[in-house]
Amino acid sequence: MDTLTPHSSTILTFPRKRGRPRKILQGRDNGTPELNAKKISGETTEAIDLCLSRDLITTEQHWCAIHLRWLYTLRYGAPTVRALDPTHLGGIEAKVNDPEWAALREKEFSDAITLLNGYGYARLLMQVCIYNECPSFLKKPTLSAEKSALANSFLHNLRSGLDVLVEHWEKKFS
Repeated sequence: MDTLTPHSSTILTFPRKRGRPRKILQGRDNGTPELNAKKISGETTEAIDLCLSRDLITTEQHWCAIHLRWLYTLRYGAPTVRALDPTHLGGIEAKVNDPEWAALREKEFSDAITLLNGYGYARLLMQVCIYNECPSFLKKPTLSAEKSALANSFLHNLRSGLDVLVEHWEKKFS
């Protein structure tokens, strides 16, 4: 056998359709009955969204709450447990690493927290907006007189803290 002549390789052909056959779903999948019951009762809705849906806060205040959480997430990551496939970005093009942009967002978050600390609202807003701690009065609409007074005080402080952010970030609404 001559070692100088190349061997011809065989190219294998594969069928075009591989894997498990696609399951054809009838209609739209809305989840399990248990999940639907939780959605209807509001258990899956975030606290800040509940406040907006019940007209306890304005849309500008809601935007500020979401923006504060976004800035926190950029700096520290998501505060809750979540599953993420790092290889799939869902069709979204990843932003090129821009250290100047990131530094500006970190400074924006730091400035907002410093401002809120000065008024004494930082902890409350972080609990509700970032960590999604839902106060009991949002879950149970009927309250005793004592708990109603606490709920009113909580709402007043939440609105006041969000008003501080609205005033601080008012240029972003224009």
